Amino acid sequence: MEELRRARAALGSDVLVLAHHYQRDEVVAWADHVGDSLELSVQAARSAARWIVFCGVGFMAETAALLARPGQKVFLPRPEAGCPLAEQVDPASLRAAWQTLGRVLDMDEVLPVAYINTHAEVKAFVGERGGICCTSSSAERILRWAFARRPRVLFLPDHNLGLNTARLLGLPQEEIAIWDPRCPPADLSPFARAQLILWRGACPVHMRFLPEDVARIRREHPGVRVLVHPECRPEVVAQADEVGSTARIVRRLQEAPAGSAWAIGTEQRLVARLARAHPDKTVLPLADYPPFCPTMSLTRARDLARLLVALAQGQEPEGVRLPEEVAEPARAALQRMLAVAA
Repeated sequence: MEELRRARAALGSDVLVLAHHYQRDEVVAWADHVGDSLELSVQAARSAARWIVFCGVGFMAETAALLARPGQKVFLPRPEAGCPLAEQVDPASLRAAWQTLGRVLDMDEVLPVAYINTHAEVKAFVGERGGICCTSSSAERILRWAFARRPRVLFLPDHNLGLNTARLLGLPQEEIAIWDPRCPPADLSPFARAQLILWRGACPVHMRFLPEDVARIRREHPGVRVLVHPECRPEVVAQADEVGSTARIVRRLQEAPAGSAWAIGTEQRLVARLARAHPDKTVLPLADYPPFCPTMSLTRARDLARLLVALAQGQEPEGVRLPEEVAEPARAALQRMLAVAA
């Protein structure tokens, strides 16, 4: 901790430390900004700092690198920290699915939409085809934008977010088809009829929440309000009082009246931090055994210290690097999102 403190002081405004809401407290304590992935990437782009240190997972650091200013370098303290959801769609599987769907669809009529929880190569595939990225908070607005331009949308990789957003749009079930990359369907007729094609993928943390958890928490805490992330199962979202992104969950607790009780369906580190930040409210985890994100847990204060000490000593480690043939179309998909969601 002393090494970290000295390095942080020596680097001053040359470094910007960003931490996602799901990071350990020992890491969050050193961050200049704490937020969700897009919020932090925008902070990086606005910063004049020479070095951006992103305490999160791989796709987040890639997004920051795509939006960074010329000359800025982005580092991930634990380069092996990945996102289990982002890993569920890869460029090869996506290209194969696109080609197969082309047997029954005019692919010029399909607009691809990539959740921000995807790797840069996937964003690039989407950007090359006129597609766009979205966040959990902007998914409804982005899908409305997409359907205004093309009659069909391929949404990847979180089918729960896709289903929950489709419900907000009023899309009937028969207009939705789910593509499973691990077991591509032999019968393509449902996709020929579909308006919305969802890539089967899900966040392991948010899949942990079940309808039984909602029923139990209401029995144990009468009057509690259930607030869940839109990556949760549709049957959980349907029983919740409110649904919102991590940023929305944070704001909702800030706005909530003293004495109110909340059961939160998202990663436990954020829930615990919210409970400490709002001692005048009851803040509970929705699940009986609250879920932690294992890859967000990888980054420790010692990893941040190791990186900052190296930078303070003039040793610049390998940062996030993306070839321009990937960066350019991936950046285009992100910039479309920022223009639509602004």
